[in-house]
Amino acid sequence: MLQPVDRSFIGEGQAFGRLYGSQDPLLPFGNSDAFSLSYASDRKALANFMGGGGNRNVRTRATDVTGSIGLYDITPENVATITRGGIIVAPTTAITDELHTSAGVAFELIPFKYLPDLSKTVTVKTAAATALVAGEDYLLTPHGIQVLANSNIDATGVKISYTPRKSSAVQMLNSSEKEFELFIAGLNDAQSGEPYALRIRRAKFGLLQELPILGQDYLKLTGPIELLADSTVVADDISKFCQMDLAA
Repeated sequence: MLQPVDRSFIGEGQAFGRLYGSQDPLLPFGNSDAFSLSYASDRKALANFMGGGGNRNVRTRATDVTGSIGLYDITPENVATITRGGIIVAPTTAITDELHTSAGVAFELIPFKYLPDLSKTVTVKTAAATALVAGEDYLLTPHGIQVLANSNIDATGVKISYTPRKSSAVQMLNSSEKEFELFIAGLNDAQSGEPYALRIRRAKFGLLQELPILGQDYLKLTGPIELLADSTVVADDISKFCQMDLAA
């Protein structure tokens, strides 16, 4: 139907999610530049064999309902969601004499088990408990220590005492697929920020195809999504997949 007023659309807003079927809070995914839905269909046509060509009947059935989201906030939760990962939170209590192997060659990096808090004291000793000196034997980095030339670090290893900084480790491909309920809290920028909403009732995130860790542009996580039918929806006039709320 022809509309008497302009109803053009430019969508922006925030994506929220929680585990499907839970009463968890809907939490934001952060800065997202894109969210889209796609539909695949299976079409079966019955040809008109009585003359004149064309079709006697046709049936088009939706098959795959998929989506995609673009995320710029690189949080442990976002990375885990699209790499099928588990999250392990690092301790923040001091660690004494963490043992590491070493070769004792110049420029060798010896990363700590956890990212160190450089505002706290870090001490490094040889395997025989001889103190090593920062700036002479090693260079302290945000990841661990790097062996300097003419260092007293050798092939016997080192003992390191430090305090881990607050961090989390994403163990990629170490978890099962999880189902989510998603909510897009949107604003139509073409209509002076008029609100709209998209409710995804049940969805699974697929694996991202590429994770460009080194690069010159802002890292964007592109997460494929599969929309699944929600069997808890029994009303005929309510979609089992998604619903879009638009202001009048």
